[in-house]
Amino acid sequence: MRYKLTQKKEGEVEKKSNILSILIAFSPFLRTEKLRITLGFIAIVINSAVSIVAPFILGSVIDDYILKRDVDGLLRIVLVLIAMYAVAFVTSYLQIYLMGIVGQNVLFKLRDKIFRKIQSLPLEFFNDNKSGDLISRINNDTDKLNQLFSEVLVRLTGSVFTIVGIGIFIIFVNAKLAAATLIGVVALFVITTLLGPLIRKANKKSLDALGNFSAEIQESLSNFKVIIAFNRRDYFKEKFQEAQQKNYLAAVWAAVANGVIAPIYDFAGNIAQLLILIYGIYLIGTGEVTIGLLISFISYADRFYQPLRIMASLIATLQSSLAAWTRVNEILTAESNLIEADEKTIDEKKSILKFDNVSFGYLEGSDVLKDINIDLDYGKTYALVGPTGGGKSTLASLIARLFDARAGEIYLEGKNLKSIAPSEIAKEIGFILQDPYLFGGTLADNIKYGNDELQNLNSEELATRIKELGLEKVLERFNSGLDVKVSSDSENISLGQKQLIAFLRTILRKPKLLILDEATANIDTITEALLEEIIDKLPKDTTKIIIAHRLNTIKKADQIFFIANGEVTQAKNLKGAVEMIENVKRSS
Repeated sequence: MRYKLTQKKEGEVEKKSNILSILIAFSPFLRTEKLRITLGFIAIVINSAVSIVAPFILGSVIDDYILKRDVDGLLRIVLVLIAMYAVAFVTSYLQIYLMGIVGQNVLFKLRDKIFRKIQSLPLEFFNDNKSGDLISRINNDTDKLNQLFSEVLVRLTGSVFTIVGIGIFIIFVNAKLAAATLIGVVALFVITTLLGPLIRKANKKSLDALGNFSAEIQESLSNFKVIIAFNRRDYFKEKFQEAQQKNYLAAVWAAVANGVIAPIYDFAGNIAQLLILIYGIYLIGTGEVTIGLLISFISYADRFYQPLRIMASLIATLQSSLAAWTRVNEILTAESNLIEADEKTIDEKKSILKFDNVSFGYLEGSDVLKDINIDLDYGKTYALVGPTGGGKSTLASLIARLFDARAGEIYLEGKNLKSIAPSEIAKEIGFILQDPYLFGGTLADNIKYGNDELQNLNSEELATRIKELGLEKVLERFNSGLDVKVSSDSENISLGQKQLIAFLRTILRKPKLLILDEATANIDTITEALLEEIIDKLPKDTTKIIIAHRLNTIKKADQIFFIANGEVTQAKNLKGAVEMIENVKRSS
């Protein structure tokens, strides 16, 4: 299974990316927001009602009070209008405030769900997708969805209520002037329907380009030391400019697409007011309408097309939100291929690890390992040697269940590895890489990472635990002991010190199976000797798997496996392993 996040077919996007699908997907997040949504909805209805009634009252003011010079009645009706506008102000603020909170709460829950989903996905997912693009989906795309709940839905709902309410109201008041007011709506509906998919497509391309741009920046910054060392600033500058240019062009096209509808709506509103004025003057001449009613309808035309203008501006945001949902939903619908299997034991005498006809390949139809059958006993040391690309690290990754075998089964202490919970695998198997990763924090934080038994220990208690295991020599390599600060990029400590921390972190977990994947390849002989001391502190029944190119690191191995071309062959001894390596060199 591949996990490359790509754009779906256009037809599929149109079917799935709509407001209804988003609301259904977000319904679990919205259950706790029922009260705020209900109050916001009531505020929208009241605000829309004021917008519908106020112009009619304004028209009656002209006909019944101003033309008749009724000052007392005029003052009373003005106070009524002031009260109505005050209510409209309060309800307008309430709907924005309440839905703003709803939007932020949904955003918080959505980001949490995405992050949890990403954590549940296998290593292949991260190999197939750039971290910069994933960050863009979590930050930028979810923020677009926040706009959908805090702005678009509120203003869209209010606009719909106002438009429908005014449309019905003016038809009952005067059907002829209503026809002049509503004449442009059909044309606007057709234009919006035709341009909607184009706007969504433009916004999707813009978001994809922004994700690629973020990925390019992240890659350049994370590898800046290499860029400087090889003096390739020019190369990454060209890559940056290329990504920036694509992002710029996509953003410009999206801006053009987003801005094309609003002027059309403005034009339609102005034409409608002009038609009402011309036709209204004619009807005044025939005595069918009054001056006040004509002014009311001109105001209604403005209030009718103003929500349409708002909706036009919201269409761009809506299409951008739908495009963002498409990208976010690609993560949420991704499924892990590391499926838990029913527990299955083997009948023979239990070994710590057993490979039973295991085959694996990163790409379909291209196996890195082929029909592997090996048995590892408790307490022994095994060495994996062979040429680069032969499958040594892949074998170790399968043991730690970073990937699943394409065929065959792997058993840990007689249990199918697929049936064991990830937390148990992490507890039973220690994995030390050639270049370990440390987190920002103190030395103590990094040593306690992932170890429930040590989490609540303070620095003094942790130091005591380390000394009890005879590992105090490690702490002597750090001036500030367990309180030494480790930066997120670990630039303030040496590679040897990083490896010491990784060893100490793993040894304190007391794993039953320890994998050393070129763990001593980049350190000096003194540190290597100290690491061997640390390993010797492990319980006698701990099984060790050493992956190494340097043969002096596997002199103490009880058994040596030679891995080349995806096949595993047992070497009789160290000399036999050397002969196998030489044969591969000669044949290549």
